[in-house]
Amino acid sequence: MRAALVMHEPPTGDSKLPGPECGRLALHFNPDHLSISKQSTWTRDPSKVAPNASTAEFSGSQPRSTNVDVFLDAGDGRGKVQDAVETLMACCEPTRQSLSANRPSPPWVRLEWGRLRTFTAMVTAVNVNYTLFAADGLPLRAQCGVTLEEMGGVVRRQNPTSGGVGSAGVHLLVDGDSLASVAYRTYGDPGKWREIAERNNVDDPDQLRTGCQLILPELVDDVVGGAV
Repeated sequence: MRAALVMHEPPTGDSKLPGPECGRLALHFNPDHLSISKQSTWTRDPSKVAPNASTAEFSGSQPRSTNVDVFLDAGDGRGKVQDAVETLMACCEPTRQSLSANRPSPPWVRLEWGRLRTFTAMVTAVNVNYTLFAADGLPLRAQCGVTLEEMGGVVRRQNPTSGGVGSAGVHLLVDGDSLASVAYRTYGDPGKWREIAERNNVDDPDQLRTGCQLILPELVDDVVGGAV
């Protein structure tokens, strides 16, 4: 199973969850390590006459961050390396939809690899080192360092049967869609299809109609490094 960097539109309104998926970059090679860091800030008020250090007071928590090494190789597909690099670079820029809504924001991303899903983050830096070229100068291989920083925020769990209006977005059903596949694309967990079914009063998941719109309820998922 190949790891992927999944990109979502930034949330709209007061939502703290990412919007619909807007892109997916399948990594050419899976990571061989993943480091996650987090820091908190503590302050002390020093006193010139006190013999001991003053008590530290908690003054804030810093976002989690991780650095991912992405190795890209063209294989038999010319141009794939540059296309992948441009996709990574675009993660540092506001999406068209957020610009149109006058709320500029880069895509919200998450690294997914089977059962591994990191926290929802933004890409703050992409460093690219091309290491192999074709005779005509086309890049065939690249090593990329990608820095992800947690978006942050706390999202309460919505009870799909309570009539609450909290939503992670909507999805228009197309041929081949199932509740499980929609749940996987939205939450990274196909088992969340039941929450979608309850939110949309779907009694028979096998009788979905193409063209119908599903409301995707806001959920809190357990992910690497903490909650979404």
